[in-house]
This record gives sequence, C-alpha cells and structure tokens, in this order.
Amino acid sequence: MTELIGHSAAIARRHLLQVARQPWLVAINLVQPFLWLLLFSATFHSITDLPGFAEENYAQFFLPGLIVMTALLASSWNGLTLLGDMERGTLDRLLASPVRRPALIVGPLAQQVVSGLIPTAILLAIGYGLGARFHGGLVGALAALWALSAISAAFAALSHAVAMLVRREESLIAMVNFIVMPLSFLSTAFMPANLVPDWVATGVAVNPVNWAVEACRAGFDGSLGGAVVLRLGLLTALAVVSVVIAQHGLRRYCRTT
Repeated sequence: MTELIGHSAAIARRHLLQVARQPWLVAINLVQPFLWLLLFSATFHSITDLPGFAEENYAQFFLPGLIVMTALLASSWNGLTLLGDMERGTLDRLLASPVRRPALIVGPLAQQVVSGLIPTAILLAIGYGLGARFHGGLVGALAALWALSAISAAFAALSHAVAMLVRREESLIAMVNFIVMPLSFLSTAFMPANLVPDWVATGVAVNPVNWAVEACRAGFDGSLGGAVVLRLGLLTALAVVSVVIAQHGLRRYCRTT
C-alpha cells in the first residue's frame, strides 16, 4: 500500500507540474465560469422574487453549482492527457517500468482533485464580491470538499476509461460534450427542484452531478443532514466504481497493445 501511495504521488506530481507549466491555460479555463457567474447572477436576479425560491441573492444560490460544474468539466477532459501519453509512447514506457499500475489511474485523479482547488478559491473570491457567503463552517467546508473531490475523481476516472476505449481525441471530446453538459443542466445548479417540471425533477433526483451540487450547497448553507450524508455516500461509491472501470480499461489496453 505504501508503494502504491508513493507511486501515485509521483504520477500526480508529474501531472501537476504539467499544469503549472501552462498558467495561461488555467487562466483561460477560468474565463467561462467567471463570465457565467457574472452573467447568470445579473440575468436571473429577478428569479429570487419567485415564490419558493429560498435565496435573496442568486449568486448565493448559483455559486455552489458553478463550482461543481467547473470541477466536472475539468475532470471530464482529464482523459486528453492520457491520450497524449498514449500517442507519445509515455504510457507504454510507464507500463514497462516498475510503477504500480493502479497508480497510473489514482495519480491523475489525485492531480485533478488538487488542481481543482485553484479555480474553486478564485470563484469563491469572485462570489464574495457578488454577495455570496459561506455559512457552513469547517464541517460544511469538508462536506463541500468531499463532494467536489468525489465527483471530480469519478468523472476523471470515467474519462480515462473512455480514452483507453476510443483512443482518439475527437471521440473523447464528442462523448464528453454529449454527457457532461446535459447532466449539468439537469441539476439544481440553475434552478431549485421545486420550480422545475415534474419530469425534470425526476431526472434531477437520480443525477450524480446534482448530488454533488446539493451536497456542496448544503455545505455552503450549513444545512447538513441525513440527505447530505446519503449523497456523499453515493458520490463516494460512484468514484470507487469509476476507478474500477478505469482499471479494467487499463488492463484491456495492456492486452490489446
């Protein structure tokens, strides 16, 4: 186990260094959520007057969902890095080295979780300027961090599995766009569940992205309870299953190369 942790940390460090060498890419990826926060906070401000809308400030409602969406998008593109390693032959060299194979999956997931802290902190600062406040304290912060880490790890692992299956950037990009955006909009990131049609609310209830949004929002508000614990448990289970699927994809890749 100690060896696996060490190898995973080394792989994560390698990917973190790659991110650190591209600060402009990180900055550009923050432009979209920054604009979304400003645009939706201004456009949907009057929605707070609707009966049943609990918040007086739309930024307070939208910010947790936007943080989850930002983490989700970043983790879903994680497979592109793996495709680059496959094309350069780096993955084959790592497979031929003494590195533990599970570390090739766990390491990039750890990198994705750590690197996601930067845009989260920036969005929190911007949201504070728009009137959003964090009321959850330490326990709420831990719950929100757990939800973000679990959803990031789950979709990063699935992105790796898809990358090893399709082995082409175009196919991975198409699949990410096909899955991620509908799941993001089929959640309570933009609108509370009590204000959407019943058929939408049904989809929202079984959407893992919404589990993360609701858990993160509960962490912001400090309204933690049994429902939050259940969602965090489901997200953790999803992350574990996703890692298993990614490891299966790695074994399949080894058999076919």
